[in-house]
Amino acid sequence: MSASPDLSIVVCTYDRPLHLAETLRSCLAQHNTLGLALELVVIDNHPSGSAAAVVEALAGEAVWPIRYIVDLTRNMATLRNRGFAEARGRWLAFIDDDEIADPDWTDALVAAARATDAAVVVGPRLARFETGAPPAWDPTGAAFVRDLGLPDLAEIVLTTPGGKPRYGLGTGNSLFDLAHRGVSENGPMRESFGDAGGEDAELFVRMHRQNCKLVYAARARVTETVPEHRTLPAYRVIRVRRETQHYVTIYLDGAKRPRIAWAILMLKGVMQLSAGWLIAVATGEFRSNTRLRGRVLMAHGLGKLTWKQPIGYIQEPALNTLITTRVN
Repeated sequence: MSASPDLSIVVCTYDRPLHLAETLRSCLAQHNTLGLALELVVIDNHPSGSAAAVVEALAGEAVWPIRYIVDLTRNMATLRNRGFAEARGRWLAFIDDDEIADPDWTDALVAAARATDAAVVVGPRLARFETGAPPAWDPTGAAFVRDLGLPDLAEIVLTTPGGKPRYGLGTGNSLFDLAHRGVSENGPMRESFGDAGGEDAELFVRMHRQNCKLVYAARARVTETVPEHRTLPAYRVIRVRRETQHYVTIYLDGAKRPRIAWAILMLKGVMQLSAGWLIAVATGEFRSNTRLRGRVLMAHGLGKLTWKQPIGYIQEPALNTLITTRVN
């Protein structure tokens, strides 16, 4: 086992031992045709230390070292920044604790970085549903998939010429070249986002605005496990509202004319909230589990209008319990 790995794979986890085990096994099963020296870094954020037993069980048979770190800070930016600090390799790959990597995942990410000299590489995220099928309101499951539809090795243009963000990227299935000047100058993630999330999307957009090169590795695929509670309309509406709040913050941060951009966003928010309510009422959507169009449109509007009061951590129930939120 090398003391100086080429690639560090970082997994931040919070009380998902079964999913974490699947994630780590998929990382340990990489084909690694590039012959890289790898390490896995698990950052456990749960007070119970539920990830420790998983790491211990896998470490004895692992072909690459696994390091276990406890960090109980309730701030995703802090945890991911801890991942940056702990990584010993030139490249750092993030994978979420509910994702499973394809066997050629690391090969595809690093090959893309080498071929393009990109600061960041991002791959697609597919979805598998614990219930066996997507929800009735989204029969194709498109809302749970991240596929930019770009060719392999294409550059990702994250904003329009006017500064408007085009994609909401997350660190799940991403690779950073820690030797790249753009990464060292633009990191770390902004911890002011706290539990509201969006710190990873903000970092990607900020790096793009600083002319860092981001590319798409279409062959570097992971599959997210989607639990039933995340397919419920109530949960989806909360997520859309929170993501819209992130979008407004990131947009205004880089807008050429922030006051005009703010006015347009607020007007659009009022229109979306009103139109969504009319659609929901007209179609009887408020009591439906198969129609979500109006409520999602309302969530987009409300997210814009309440962008300064971000929704914080969304509690993930272990069982099918009621979804609650904490507002920062």
